[in-house]
Amino acid sequence: MIYLYTDQSPETIREALSNIEGLNEAVKVLPVSEVDEEQNHLVVTDLMTASIPWDSSEPPILFERVPFSVNDLIAILLAKLMYEAEALDFCSNETLKYTISCRLQMRDLNHRVVSPSSGDSNYFVSHNYAVLTHYAGHLYNGIATDRQYEIALEDAPGGDYAAFTAKNLTTYLMDSGQTAGAEQLLRDHLDKVSSKIAYNYLKLDLINVLMASRLLPYNKEQAEEIKSLISEALPYFEAKKAHWAVATLFMHASEIANYEKSYAESLSYVTKVIDIYDEQGFPEFLASAYLRKGTLLYTWAQDGNPQFYQAAIDTYQKGLQTFTREDAPAIHAEIHHNLAVIYAEMPADEKKKSMWSAFSATSFKESLDFFQKATFPFEYAMVANNYANALLKYPPAKIGDNVEKAIFYYLEALEVRTADQYPVERAHTILNYLEACWQVNNVNKNMEHARYKDMLAKAKEIKSLTDDQQLLNDAQSHLDQIAALGLAIMTE
Repeated sequence: MIYLYTDQSPETIREALSNIEGLNEAVKVLPVSEVDEEQNHLVVTDLMTASIPWDSSEPPILFERVPFSVNDLIAILLAKLMYEAEALDFCSNETLKYTISCRLQMRDLNHRVVSPSSGDSNYFVSHNYAVLTHYAGHLYNGIATDRQYEIALEDAPGGDYAAFTAKNLTTYLMDSGQTAGAEQLLRDHLDKVSSKIAYNYLKLDLINVLMASRLLPYNKEQAEEIKSLISEALPYFEAKKAHWAVATLFMHASEIANYEKSYAESLSYVTKVIDIYDEQGFPEFLASAYLRKGTLLYTWAQDGNPQFYQAAIDTYQKGLQTFTREDAPAIHAEIHHNLAVIYAEMPADEKKKSMWSAFSATSFKESLDFFQKATFPFEYAMVANNYANALLKYPPAKIGDNVEKAIFYYLEALEVRTADQYPVERAHTILNYLEACWQVNNVNKNMEHARYKDMLAKAKEIKSLTDDQQLLNDAQSHLDQIAALGLAIMTE
């Protein structure tokens, strides 16, 4: 629903809207004295002023204020209802034509973004141009998007407009991995906005940025700030029935509670998220929530509560019902990876252990079918490392050697986890590899000598990869055992 606040005759406005089928039903006409800044609205006096789309219900393109005319009013309303092509047929104002054309271009960015002429330059033009260059991406024009946003910020007429440009620049900075800059930008503008809607949506963005950048490793002081921000923002979005925002805040609250090992509290939050997505009919978001719930239950099970392993499996299986191999192969592969790890850890007697191991191996292979080394090297190395860990937990294989197979997958992971790119991950994988090497049967003296040299080199390498004292201590323990092995080999 679009709220149209006007000092014109309501009957005249409604009569004009009746020329377009369905438009009167989509627009509520009210006196200008009743303007509610919280609504998606249009103020129509001698000039027409459209609201800022803080809630992302429309493209982040801003309408410049233009003189009132019936046709241009219809054009704005049609554009806000996502009928931009039809809106251009009614439009007579050149400024308005440019704005609607920008909205239309947001749907098809497979062509060059045309720079506005210098004579047309103002805040609205600068902002809209920055948005177009942002979403067109680096393949077009070689334009410095952050600079375009900065130009718009310099021209902004007021706090809320500047804050909206800053909000979009924040998205660009996050996409570019510049989380510190995004955080500072939001903090700078939070105290400069004049409306409640702007303040709360900036606060929501700040929470998202902090969650993306601050909790690994877990920091209690930072977590307390995020929890405080969530408790401040939640009543506002609940009152507005902004379901996706409420679900996002509950999801963040669940993650923090999980870090703090408050598993029951975390489960209550993620259950609320699932209820929201289920009621609102968002199946993909619902499946994502099931993934979150599955991870929570798995973490809970690992922390001395094995009764939650089966609940985690059931939750992940629900996720697979939506994220099929055909429709969402990456998420499907991720779920199978999670399931594979859980199957390998399931507490069970010897008879059932073989069954769970078979399930685990099948899920690992399903995951590796998608996360291949050539196309997804980081994910491939992670799954390969965890598959090798699982192989060491499986019952002895009837055909083949699980330990030799584990060594193969550790070496596969180490090909990706190079010292330059992933030093800490490499250190962990080397330690896993060394543990496997102690369990393997060397078929002859040549292999034993070769493996001894390889183990010695890899154990020494850890010292150049990390300053983590526990990892260094583990490496030294292996070096001590390898030294003893070396003496045994020399005396043979």
